[in-house]
Amino acid sequence: MEGPGASLLKLNGVSLITSGSDAKFVLLGARSVGEMALLRFYVLHCVAIPLAAALLIMIHFWRVRKDGGISGPM
Repeated sequence: MEGPGASLLKLNGVSLITSGSDAKFVLLGARSVGEMALLRFYVLHCVAIPLAAALLIMIHFWRVRKDGGISGPM
């Protein structure tokens, strides 16, 4: 059982999307939502996304400071 696009992507009868390459399978880590999938998404939302946001904010502040802030010529 692959994702919704699996039946649409076939080349000469050979399926281009398999359970090993399907995005749903990669994100869930299994064929169904289970304990490990829920834990994986919990960690993603509580750790990875805030760290990525903090990194982007730090880069933004650094670039604003490096480029002279908003007091540049108009």
